[in-house]
Amino acid sequence: MSEKQLIDIIKEYRISELTTLLTFAGKPKVGRKQELMARAIALAKMNNPLISKKIISIGEEQHGKNFNPDTGFVSFKESTSSTPLHPDVRLKKNPFYDVLAEIVKPSSLIPEREGEMSVNQSVFHLTPFQSSEVSTKYPDVQIQLRFALLEVTSEQDDYFPSRVTVFVNDIFAQLPNPIPTNKPGVEPKRPPRPVDITQYCKLTSTASNAFKVSWLQDYGRSFVFSIYLVRKLTSQDLLGRLQKKGIRPMEFTKGMIKNKLKEDEDSEIAMTSLRVSVNCPLGKLRIRYPCRSSACTHLQCFDASLFLQMNEKKSTWMCPVCDKKIHYNDLAIDGYFVEVLKSPVLPSDCTEIEMSIDGSWEPKHAKGKEFSKTSATKRTEEVLDIDEANGISSASFRAKKAKVVIDVISIDDSDSDGAGGEYSRLEEKELTNQCPSSPSLSVISVSSSGVTAPTRSSPEVIDLD
Repeated sequence: MSEKQLIDIIKEYRISELTTLLTFAGKPKVGRKQELMARAIALAKMNNPLISKKIISIGEEQHGKNFNPDTGFVSFKESTSSTPLHPDVRLKKNPFYDVLAEIVKPSSLIPEREGEMSVNQSVFHLTPFQSSEVSTKYPDVQIQLRFALLEVTSEQDDYFPSRVTVFVNDIFAQLPNPIPTNKPGVEPKRPPRPVDITQYCKLTSTASNAFKVSWLQDYGRSFVFSIYLVRKLTSQDLLGRLQKKGIRPMEFTKGMIKNKLKEDEDSEIAMTSLRVSVNCPLGKLRIRYPCRSSACTHLQCFDASLFLQMNEKKSTWMCPVCDKKIHYNDLAIDGYFVEVLKSPVLPSDCTEIEMSIDGSWEPKHAKGKEFSKTSATKRTEEVLDIDEANGISSASFRAKKAKVVIDVISIDDSDSDGAGGEYSRLEEKELTNQCPSSPSLSVISVSSSGVTAPTRSSPEVIDLD
């Protein structure tokens, strides 16, 4: 068997097969798959009969009856069709990529038999414009590979076939690493996202690019692959587009508030107000760009900038409030909450607002917390202005408890103390009241001999007839 055939067999190895070969040859078996692959290929180039025999033996164990040691890698039953079929599969648009051109439209991966390894080979070409764009603007402009299920009923997410390996121009293409799983008998799946294959392609319009993919055909499932020329976007790009899209009118949110607070004849409980947080549920900080999806029915907003940054790192597109799957195109900045956050009435340390059926709102603090001293003073003065009209200060019921000293003085007509009319302090007590500040009070006991005021000064004079 030729050296090239041995290398082709090794390129189909998984990590387990690579470590088996390296252990047999006494080579290090620690490192990434690409490093292990390079060591195994170096072994194939040694033209050692024992190593060559071991390479073939491992290939037979890996692929069973599909492996033909006389022809090596080509022994996999390849599709005889060099032009794959193109089903009408629509892939979901990834918001972080603008598609500039469709290099290879969604093409079927045609299997030989279900439950067995299959290989599909094809070629693709770049136009002069495409090769020029990639050569001068990479990594902002990329050649992107995507896999998906062969389903024409709806738009499809990215989905990798089982045990898939990709070679572009006979170069092993690095795919996203599988996510480990603790479930027994379940094969780890790769994260569903596009793959940048620019570095493996010939960036010229005069040469063709060979594309080869091998995979394990699942029962009842078929797959497609497609290749695109795309421009990569950042979270700041998407935020800018969201702002240019415009702000959702305040009346829309006021209508939502009214609908949620309108009386329900069948309900025994009637809500008079609603509370929402002005902090983002993602970062727990004050929202800067209040955003909500049109598919959501809640009033709570989240910060658009933080939401886009998180999806740029790990694309989930789940609403952080209701966990519903949402789309970028459905997002909009809420004009009502933009005005709330800009209002000088909203204290800097306020975390919640309370909304009424007419669309008005007022700041509220979380239970057990208070606003800063400046904010609290302002709000206390407003309460006093309202309540003092009725002659009652509501602040006297909210302030901290204060100590009040009461002197109890008894005046008797008896001469048991020596001289009549003299007074004696019987007791002095400290009582706790809910008044913010109370002066010392003197309680005077009156007998038939008359009233004698205490000698020490008193802030109040009580006349008793």
